[in-house]
Amino acid sequence: MNPFRIELPTPFDVGSVNVYLFTEPEPVLVDTGVDSDESWAALQDGLAAHGLAVADLQRVVITHAHVDHFGAAARLTAHGDAQIYIADLGYEWLVAPKRKWAQRIDFYRDYFLGPCGLSPQAQQMVLAYMTFAAKSSTPVAPERITTFTAGDQLLMGGLDWKVLHMPGHASHQTCFYQATTRQFISADMLLHKAPTPIVEEPPDGKTRRPSLPLLLNSFTILEGLDIAIAYPGHGPLIHNPHELIQQQRQRIEARKQEALNHIRQGCQSVIELVNLMYAHYPENGRIAGLWMVVGYLDLLKAEGAIEEREVGGIWRYFVKGD
Repeated sequence: MNPFRIELPTPFDVGSVNVYLFTEPEPVLVDTGVDSDESWAALQDGLAAHGLAVADLQRVVITHAHVDHFGAAARLTAHGDAQIYIADLGYEWLVAPKRKWAQRIDFYRDYFLGPCGLSPQAQQMVLAYMTFAAKSSTPVAPERITTFTAGDQLLMGGLDWKVLHMPGHASHQTCFYQATTRQFISADMLLHKAPTPIVEEPPDGKTRRPSLPLLLNSFTILEGLDIAIAYPGHGPLIHNPHELIQQQRQRIEARKQEALNHIRQGCQSVIELVNLMYAHYPENGRIAGLWMVVGYLDLLKAEGAIEEREVGGIWRYFVKGD
């Protein structure tokens, strides 16, 4: 059977988030929405539309541990017997989200935001958002969690769905593919607008790992799948997945070249590029482009088109040979 889409509100700029419900042979929910009374009420209404209550859920499958996708997991365990399923890569985010957020905040504050050239005020805005997300993350008891790994099969809707590791937006993100029916639960890997390549704290706490190249590699995996319909984490269902991927690849390539042109003309820092490439946004909203700009720079560095030098504590970018 096909999953039913339930749209839940969030307090974030991304807008609403999708969760997906399988009603047969047992009720299974994919993702949970945020932990807010408004979202909880919308979830209850969505379940009731299919003759179900929260207590009827048998399993809850988490695609990735971003707060709009797993935030209500602990509340669900308090109101029913559902077991929470997540990839082993994301397990720590469920059992110790505040510790994981503290690690990310430390990395952004000490190693990332300053070298990007952000003002103290802009840095504080980013850190305040992360602090809010941390406060919105309630841990799930370990005994209520079952982990799976990439390559496993999950039974949902009476069919086996293959677990695919899809990093780029989140290093631990998993998506689910049903080959017979050509369905794909894409989480935030495939959206109507290219997913944001979130910069994450690295294992050593200091050395940043590129995210946009990982996202493009995940696109390559998707291009090898026969997908008729995709169920995204945000927005309506996707009926042209391969065409959409191609459009997003072309957009990323064009913006990457735009960044290179700005560097040729003397733009040297991340924040200068953000302010130029996202000038159509209000100043306090441009920070949303930070991760994309860093991604374009990562691609250009990998191609050997530019080099990065730290000057006065700020990362500066130069066309190779200049």
